[in-house]
Amino acid sequence: MTTLLDHEALPVDMPQIRPELQRSVGLGSRIVLPAAAATAGIATAFVAAPGQAAGLTGAVVGAGLMTALAANWSTCGMSVAGVVVAPKQPGRRGASTPLRRLGWHALGSVATASITGALIGVLGGFALGLVPLTLLIGAWAVLAAAYGLHELGLLALPTPMRRRQLPRHLRRSMAPWKVSLLFGAIIGPGFLIYIRSSAYYLLVLGVAAVGSPTLGAALFVTVALGRCLPSAAAIAYTRRGGSMPGFLSLMCLVDRRVQVLTGAVLVGLGAFAAGTFY
Repeated sequence: MTTLLDHEALPVDMPQIRPELQRSVGLGSRIVLPAAAATAGIATAFVAAPGQAAGLTGAVVGAGLMTALAANWSTCGMSVAGVVVAPKQPGRRGASTPLRRLGWHALGSVATASITGALIGVLGGFALGLVPLTLLIGAWAVLAAAYGLHELGLLALPTPMRRRQLPRHLRRSMAPWKVSLLFGAIIGPGFLIYIRSSAYYLLVLGVAAVGSPTLGAALFVTVALGRCLPSAAAIAYTRRGGSMPGFLSLMCLVDRRVQVLTGAVLVGLGAFAAGTFY
């Protein structure tokens, strides 16, 4: 039976409302999955035999895809879903609908994400352009594996971030479509609020190491679109008769499983990057 989460608006991120990682996924699974992912990563590098530049790019693309999936399940993501899905209040002007608000949210997120990704690529090219590629790949591979273990709860590493929630008071002072647009613009860069997944760190470091503004913009846009998933899922869930508290409960259960999957994939990507040395 699903437990409903029915609480007041949260002023700060409260990870304690989610099930504990150790209770959600057993230790055996959290050991076997990264071991299997590491084996698959090394095997893929051996079979594909990419050059170091292509290998690093492929690993960074993988980190970007995982960020697009894993960064969704924060309190901020659920807050956006609440804004997008909430029925239009009587007396408010405009023809606001959930799908239109989702479109505005995606627009704001893509706009700032594309600029952020391109800037990281440009600055990375300047700052790291003279660093040997072998050193960059080695450092990225070690960090990917380490933060993968961090996601799996097997290692504790620092997670620097701006620990701020989305400004929820705007929900009472602005039209819903404007709130959706502004929330998207704040979320787009990825570092203005809580960083939900370690995959984001590997994405940023990887884009900087590759030094490509085009790749940076493309991956950050992918992440921005991926972060619309909770709102899209909430629309589908409520249209089938579900409630938002029920949706939040379901997402809390999904969260830890996605976290374990992310950790295993990061370990695999680190192994793949390391495999390009051979």
